[in-house]
Amino acid sequence: MSTAGSCDGSPGSEPSRSRAFKRLESLDPEAEFGGYDVPLPLGPEDREKFRHGRLPNGLRYYLRKNAYPKSRCALSLAVQAGCVQEEDHEQGIAHILEHLAFRGTQMFTNYDIVRFLESIGADFGADQNAYTSFDETVYELFVPCDKQSRERDRGGGGEEGSMESLSTLDKGLLVLSEFAFGVTATKEELNVERGTVLDEWRQSRTSQSRVVQAHWKAIMKGSKYEDRLPIGIEKVIRECTAEEVRAFRDRWYAPERMAITVVGDFEESMDEMENKVATMFDQQGYGKDSNPRDWPNYRTKVHEEPQYMCQTDEEATQSSVNVSFVKPCEMSGTTWTLKDYRDMIVGDMFVTAINSRLFRRSHSKETSQPFYTAAFSNDRICSNAQCATLTASCKLGGTLIALESLLVELARIRCHGFSIQEVEAARKELLLDAETAYTERSKRKSDDLRDEYVGSFLLGEAVTDPVTEARINRLLLSDITREELGAFANQYQRSNGMVIQTVEPPHSLSLGKEDHEKLEAVVQKVIGMEKGEIKPHKDDESRMSPDDILREGDIGHAKPSFEHEVRSYPKLNAKEVTLSNGMRLCWKRSSLREDQLLIHAFARGGLSQAIRGVTSDPSEEEVRRMRTANVSSLFASDIGAFGFRPPVLNEALAGLRCHVGTRVRPFARVFEGEQSSGDFEVTLKLIHRLFSTRVQAVDSELGNIKQMVREAIQNQIRDPMTKYSQRVKSVNYNSFYFRPWTLPEFDAIDAKESCEFYSECFNHPGEFTLIVVGDIDEIAETDEGFLQLMEKYVGSIEVKDPARNVPLDKSEVVPIPFMQPKETVREIVREKLVDPLSITQVTFPLTITTMPVEVAQEELFWISFMCQLLEMQLMKEMRFQRGEVYSVSVGPSFAIESPSAIPSGKARGDVAINFSCEPGGVAEKLVNLAVDEVQRLRTHPVTKSDIDSLLEMEKRSYELAVEENNFWLEVIEMAYQSRKYKQTRSIDEAYMFRKKIREAVLADINPETMAVAFSKFFADTEKRVYTAITLEPQDSSPSMITRLLASISDCLSTKKVSTSTQQVVAGAVLAVGLGAAFAYLSSSRRHG
Repeated sequence: MSTAGSCDGSPGSEPSRSRAFKRLESLDPEAEFGGYDVPLPLGPEDREKFRHGRLPNGLRYYLRKNAYPKSRCALSLAVQAGCVQEEDHEQGIAHILEHLAFRGTQMFTNYDIVRFLESIGADFGADQNAYTSFDETVYELFVPCDKQSRERDRGGGGEEGSMESLSTLDKGLLVLSEFAFGVTATKEELNVERGTVLDEWRQSRTSQSRVVQAHWKAIMKGSKYEDRLPIGIEKVIRECTAEEVRAFRDRWYAPERMAITVVGDFEESMDEMENKVATMFDQQGYGKDSNPRDWPNYRTKVHEEPQYMCQTDEEATQSSVNVSFVKPCEMSGTTWTLKDYRDMIVGDMFVTAINSRLFRRSHSKETSQPFYTAAFSNDRICSNAQCATLTASCKLGGTLIALESLLVELARIRCHGFSIQEVEAARKELLLDAETAYTERSKRKSDDLRDEYVGSFLLGEAVTDPVTEARINRLLLSDITREELGAFANQYQRSNGMVIQTVEPPHSLSLGKEDHEKLEAVVQKVIGMEKGEIKPHKDDESRMSPDDILREGDIGHAKPSFEHEVRSYPKLNAKEVTLSNGMRLCWKRSSLREDQLLIHAFARGGLSQAIRGVTSDPSEEEVRRMRTANVSSLFASDIGAFGFRPPVLNEALAGLRCHVGTRVRPFARVFEGEQSSGDFEVTLKLIHRLFSTRVQAVDSELGNIKQMVREAIQNQIRDPMTKYSQRVKSVNYNSFYFRPWTLPEFDAIDAKESCEFYSECFNHPGEFTLIVVGDIDEIAETDEGFLQLMEKYVGSIEVKDPARNVPLDKSEVVPIPFMQPKETVREIVREKLVDPLSITQVTFPLTITTMPVEVAQEELFWISFMCQLLEMQLMKEMRFQRGEVYSVSVGPSFAIESPSAIPSGKARGDVAINFSCEPGGVAEKLVNLAVDEVQRLRTHPVTKSDIDSLLEMEKRSYELAVEENNFWLEVIEMAYQSRKYKQTRSIDEAYMFRKKIREAVLADINPETMAVAFSKFFADTEKRVYTAITLEPQDSSPSMITRLLASISDCLSTKKVSTSTQQVVAGAVLAVGLGAAFAYLSSSRRHG
């Protein structure tokens, strides 16, 4: 059919979500709350939606009905017992107790809790989790509560009141009650769990964590927090007794210090749910001998004199500066007032405004910027302290210059405040957040709401209904002034708990440990400058309008009356046209998320096109071409891929939910993003700009990014984890593509050629397929209106070369030469490490049949489910039974194989197993275990209960996935990329083909067929080929650390940790606020 007509969506008009937000009834604080200083009531007020209270034993509860996700409940037990409650000889016991809760209780033993929760579809780590922080321990569950789960549970029989008769939700509540009142913490359980906790402790001993811990001790000096970390200390983890763990439990796990939260789509009435909670949780519990009046309050202090640290770390890969200001907080015991809420919003506006300013400074046109990246954070780091931190990554040896620049920016705000443009941009950003939260109120996730009520219990945070929250935000954001924001910086001065920390690698040390006077000299210099030398910065006054991104006169090839042949796909509820310039457009109207639009466009051919013709070892020129392509995205993003410098464009987009990001992968090019429906027109302007911009390399503007890359190359030579990662890739792929960079290679790159490569990647619209999924009705109610909008901005992209303006065939995609190992390789890589660790990757090369397509798709599903089962079995053996690892991951990858390999009949890939453990020979034993487990799964089928758990988790995960627009975007892309589409030219056919094969494989999975699959893809002992590469310290004494493998550039897309990750140069030296790092100290202590 053809379409033409006027655009009924009125592009550019105010979206309905903005109109609805602005039409909200004004809020009168005096009439509704009694003023600004009265604690806000917990909400919502409707007692059929929300209840909260306290049981006779003192335990608090929060119950809230919430329909999203459908048929799911988010549960939690929060206990006001963290590492600060520990005595010196107990450091780490709160965290150990958290682990032991999953290992054994009065009703469950030997990790039966984990197996039970997996049997109802709650994956270990994703849906059953816990963390220990400074002041609390929180246990979290995410369980089904639909009618099907009730009937299945009841179908198991059992007497009324027995375990079998309970619904899935009731069982989840029972598990939490066991965590609250039934943790056994026996000697046997502790002895097995020690190894798991020790491995987690090793994983915390990174270069970054050492920096954070030193900073933590400084800002918390003089309080008990100074010497406490949730993970604890090695001596206690190794030597504490079960009696000591139980003593901590008995002292602090008192009902008065607990709260249970239930948020979700449960069928029970509020009265019924209150009764359930009372029945299960109104118990005496522990802490019978403790008196709440004796519970201490651990205060923090403000240091009138600054504290200075000049720190070096053997494994640091960059120079950085942190400037912090600690502020004590008092726990009022009640929820926030409107005044508290307003103070938070002022702080959020300040953070938004200063971060925009710091981003501008790092991208200024000056020849030499003072830092690569910088950021400001302001976080509640524990119950009694707030910490504001400026952090910057800088050139090697440039810490004093970066420090001065950071302090000058704070002083500039105190002297001159923010510009009107900066204030309004920050206000728009926060109003957008409030507006988005209001628009998406019906799709607030239950686990997010649960976390808010946990925050209310622990910190008194305000939680109300979404309409009231929106009205509060609109009221408070409207009257915050420029003067108020400028005055906010007054609290960040020398006498306000200042801590300054510099961090440098040893090879570029410019400050010694005792060079504190140099830091003080910089502080005094800036104090002197503040008396009159610091002037407003010219960059802070200008702001581009969204209208300037693309003006009507810039659109010269639009064909609004172009006749489109629309093809409908009823199975996917999607439609497809080819725009006038050859770009294929597919759109799917979806009501899953109000005001959300997702875009994803892809074209075949990526980085590998730079090495056309290379079949083995490339020449120097071919290596140079590949390296030139590798850094093209980095250079383009720094210059401005859309024709504007990044800070200018960011300011133009302030207050808009509008993002377009680009990636150049080995075999594909992509642009994608998430938008508000109301801001979609701006997104289309950005797409037009992407294709019409020829990125111009200006050497004077690339100095910072080039220096950053050079330092990254230098650091990879010294970094033990980088060397280990490169060895893993070398053994498994033997490809020049993964060779480490050298400085001569980087110096040989022509920046202009690199930017030209990037521009050519996004030059021909006809190569791309653009998929749009989401709330399209908000843009245009009819397809005619939508297509007119798409033609105006996307269809009008000029076709510069008709011969190139067609998609590449898969056979035209240049492969990356690589060779899989032909014999087993077991190797130990020994490196000098600050904290010894052992990390291992076991890789099994495999191939799948690519012809016919039915067999290929079926084999891919079998391999995916095999990996899930193998990971479950290895976790059971390595962690639950032996306690020798914290986690183990198993994943398949075919990412390095080019699409052009399909006609050969075979596609090469691998399955990788990753884990860390105690150094000194443990890894060898675990490698043997992993290899033997693969062999066992070939010959000895697993139990039916293992298969049932696997299928249930897959089913529950799928149920959640189909409720998200992202899922359908990926489904449509996979359909277009599939060979079934090439055969049928129908994404409906391709989608149904894949869906039916998945369902058939799932229906066919049982213990026997899974054993057959393992036999098919994993050879028997005599023919087996695998690699096992282990990193060990030069001195393999069993004392610990693990550090995550960092990947720093566009890389092969895979979920696997290391085999397909291209660890290159591009540096990615991103500054992370220490506030977020402090959160890492607690939130990373999760079982997942």
